[in-house]
Amino acid sequence: MIFHAFLIKYAEIAIKGKNRYLFEDALVKQMKLALEPVEGEFTVTKEQGRVYVFCPEKYDFDEAVEALQRVFGIVGISPVVIYEDQGFDQMAKDVVSYMEASILDTMVLSKFHTKSQEILSDHIDGSKCGNRRKDFGCFPRCIRRCA
Repeated sequence: MIFHAFLIKYAEIAIKGKNRYLFEDALVKQMKLALEPVEGEFTVTKEQGRVYVFCPEKYDFDEAVEALQRVFGIVGISPVVIYEDQGFDQMAKDVVSYMEASILDTMVLSKFHTKSQEILSDHIDGSKCGNRRKDFGCFPRCIRRCA
């Protein structure tokens, strides 16, 4: 899936008072400077207490994220997919298919820890133990029975 924008989360700027806009403007300026070496035309905007970076059709995702990570004041970078409204039912189908693909990719690399045990990725879907929950996969305590 191609991400067309980033939602930028910033730290202490959010608690500033009447001069908050000055800090947000400075952050936007620094983000624009950081993205200059990255190939493509990026548009940085601030809207209602949020900062967005809109990306061109073709750009290097990793290079853009790396450039934004170096900007002081940014605590989080969330990729955004801009989705054209095609109705709720279609959106629900698209979200489910996206999440299924994401979960399968994550299952290969996942390793969960609880207080007393470790749950490996082959237990996430409950296929090994039969202790499957429709929405979450295995219960954390089933690792004792599965292992």
